Amino acid sequence: MLAAAQIKNAKTESIRIEGNSEACKTLIEKAGSKKGEAALDWNTNTKKAALTYNSQKTSKDEVLKRVALAGFDNEMYLAPTDVYQALSPECQYKGNIQTSRQADNGSKETDHSKMDHAAMNHSTAEHTESKLESLYKNYFTIKDALIKGDSKAVTAGAANLKSGIAAIKMGELLPKEHDVWMMVMKDLEKQAATLQSSKGLEKQRIAFMTLSEQIYKLIKATDPAYTVYYNHCPMFNDSKGANWLSKEKAIQNPYYGSQMLTCGSTKETIK
Repeated sequence: MLAAAQIKNAKTESIRIEGNSEACKTLIEKAGSKKGEAALDWNTNTKKAALTYNSQKTSKDEVLKRVALAGFDNEMYLAPTDVYQALSPECQYKGNIQTSRQADNGSKETDHSKMDHAAMNHSTAEHTESKLESLYKNYFTIKDALIKGDSKAVTAGAANLKSGIAAIKMGELLPKEHDVWMMVMKDLEKQAATLQSSKGLEKQRIAFMTLSEQIYKLIKATDPAYTVYYNHCPMFNDSKGANWLSKEKAIQNPYYGSQMLTCGSTKETIK
């Protein structure tokens, strides 16, 4: 583990991280520690960790995201199910969770009651609108603006998307949405900011290409009440190709607009 004494602008906090062995300790500290930024010292018996971090370079939130993405629940984030299940048996501190999570149709285990996710509403009602729906609406608005070649509308849509991302409360997401959200959240924030600051349609379309891949991952986890078409343009990006999502079956290419409006094909239909 990195020495806490090496951390400048140091702030130290005590945090709870789930785990059950020395093997867990190694993985937890490796995930949370980062040279010059953060040092994590986790106690196997108490499940408490001393976190020392450079408050000008990182935050408790960032560190605990990394720990969760390594497979360990903590006081702010739950580990993605697939990551937890990939841990070695000695590190699976909750046992085999697949059965318990399926049995309650995705509701959160009671031993997580003190976490940030306590307010999760895991309703299984059909077609309940996802808390991510506002992001999808912003994405489709941006897509339509690119088709029309309206750069100003793209910038405005990107600003709305950026605000929407910041407003998402992870505790309100369904379990499968939560897992994917943790994976793509930072990339989405970066891509929305890039799209907002990009000048001209050419740069905006390049930024939209990257954004589309992250939105695709999210919408696959959402089971939207409407059909979504995952389309491909073979010519954009120096003929490497680029994808986009649409609610309309007819191809309308956002990468070329009126120049080649119907260029492309549907790769996948998401229902």
